[in-house]
Amino acid sequence: MRAWVDIVYMDAEAAAAAEIYRLPEECVAYAISLTTPAGDACQSSAVSPAFRAAADSDAVWARFLPHDHAAVLARADEPVACESKKDLFSRLCDNPVLLDGATMSFGLERRSGAKCFMLAARALSIVWGDDPSCWIWTAGLPGSRFPEVAELVDVCWLEITGKLSLSLLSPGTTYAAYLVYAISDDSYGLECHIGMLPPKATVTVVSGSGGGGKPTPTPAVTSSSHAICLQHMQGEEEAAAHRRKTQYMRLRRSYGRNKMLTREADPDIRCPRPRGDGWAEVELGEFAVAAGGEDDAVVEVRFEEVDSRRWKRGLIVQGIEIRPKHAC
Repeated sequence: MRAWVDIVYMDAEAAAAAEIYRLPEECVAYAISLTTPAGDACQSSAVSPAFRAAADSDAVWARFLPHDHAAVLARADEPVACESKKDLFSRLCDNPVLLDGATMSFGLERRSGAKCFMLAARALSIVWGDDPSCWIWTAGLPGSRFPEVAELVDVCWLEITGKLSLSLLSPGTTYAAYLVYAISDDSYGLECHIGMLPPKATVTVVSGSGGGGKPTPTPAVTSSSHAICLQHMQGEEEAAAHRRKTQYMRLRRSYGRNKMLTREADPDIRCPRPRGDGWAEVELGEFAVAAGGEDDAVVEVRFEEVDSRRWKRGLIVQGIEIRPKHAC
C-alpha cells in the first residue's frame, strides 16, 4: 500500500513539473525576475531549456539592473557595449566602469544588484594635496582602477574627505565606506602602536538640505565616528590587543621618570584587511539609504589623523569605495 501511495505522489509531482514547463516563457521570466540575481536567477537556468531561455532573457536582467543605469553609463569615459542585459550585469559586477574623467567608478554588487561607487583620489579633498612637498601623484600602480593615485610625502596633519549624493545609491540599502590604500616600504608614522592616538573616521549624512534650490533652515544630520588602524606591525596579535584594556609605560622626559598609562579597550576599532586586487582596505563607517530614496541627501566620509601631530609618510590612496554592507 505504501509503495502505491509513493507512486501516486511521484506521478503528481511529475505532473506539476510538466505544468510548470508548459508555462509561457514571459511568465517564467517574470517569476525569475522577482528573485535574486546571484542565486535563484542563475540556478533556475539549470532546471530545463525553457527555464534557461527565460533566465537569460533581457526581461529578467533588465529588472536586476538599476533603473537609472543608462543615465549613469552615459557618464562613462568609454562606451560600454554588451550583447545582452545579463552580459551588462556581469560586466558591471566584474569590471567597474570609469566615469567623469576617471574620477569615479561605477559597478554593481553581484549578490543584490545594488550600485557601488568608488571616488578616486582626484575626487577627494586632501589637505595639502596640491603641495608636492606633502603629496605627489603617481601613475600606473598595479591593481589600481584609476590612472593615478595620491602618495603621502610628509605631513603631520592628515585629512581626507569624500562626498557622494545618496540619490546615486540603491534605495533600501545599508552601505559601508572603505578607504582603499597601500603603504610604501619607506613609510613612517602610520603604524598603530599602543600608546599612540589612532586615526579617526567619521561618516556624516546630511538630508533635508533642500533639493531643487529650496534650502531648509534645519537639515537633518546623522554622524558616527570610529578609531582606525591603518598598519598592523604585529599582525592579528596586534588586532586583538586593540580590543582589550592595556597598560604601558611612557617616559616622562621632563621629570626623568616613567609613568604608567592605561589604554581602554576599543572593541569597535576598524582594522585593515587585504583586497583581491592587491591593495588594502579599512572600513570607515556605514550608513543607510532610505527605501524611498533621498534625492537631497549627501554622505560625507572623513578620515583624519591630526591629534598626535606626528609626521607621516608613505600612505598611497587609491580612493574611497562605497558599497553595500552585509552581515557576515
